[in-house]
Amino acid sequence: MEAPKIKYILRERDILKASQVFNIDVITLRNMNDQRLLNTEYIRDVLVRYDYDKLTRGCKYLVAANKAYTFPEVMKAIMQEYGISKQTLNSILHGTNNRTMHFCKLCGQRVSGKTFERTGGLCSNCHSETLEL
Repeated sequence: MEAPKIKYILRERDILKASQVFNIDVITLRNMNDQRLLNTEYIRDVLVRYDYDKLTRGCKYLVAANKAYTFPEVMKAIMQEYGISKQTLNSILHGTNNRTMHFCKLCGQRVSGKTFERTGGLCSNCHSETLEL
């Protein structure tokens, strides 16, 4: 299975936030971002979930700077911040867009979730080598 194509690079504020979330220093993230080595879709999804959790914390109404915010207002702010649609935001928040990555236990090659489950954590090549003829 091919690695996902990079759709965009992270903005500076995304790099700073990702540095806090993943506990990676900013310089390393900047260098990797400049070289297009990051899975920006996955990082963006994590940042969206992080912002949503930070802003809502299970409350119906949020109070910040003496203003009350509702869930739709929070969702609209996140959609504007990341330039995503309501459908994309819902798929990120509710897990319909599961982007968990699986890797072969022997060679480290990226494999699909179905292959990972079917072969017990191996890629097709490594799994075929375990077959006895």
